[in-house]
Amino acid sequence: MADEIIEELWKIKDGIAHEHAYNVDALVAHLKAKGLSAGQKVVDLRAMKTAGQNRKRKNQRHKIAEQGA
Repeated sequence: MADEIIEELWKIKDGIAHEHAYNVDALVAHLKAKGLSAGQKVVDLRAMKTAGQNRKRKNQRHKIAEQGA
């Protein structure tokens, strides 16, 4: 069953890619427009990753400071 679902998803993906001549920029524009028109919210996770990395660095500096004290 799972293979049938994956197979169907790949067919849809390949069809969309073919419609846009396998142009990545055109595919991204299409998918963004489709998501926005469906009322879906676009989320940029890059800010979350940066915030997480900053917290990790801060915690590492704090641990180093504690070890030195």
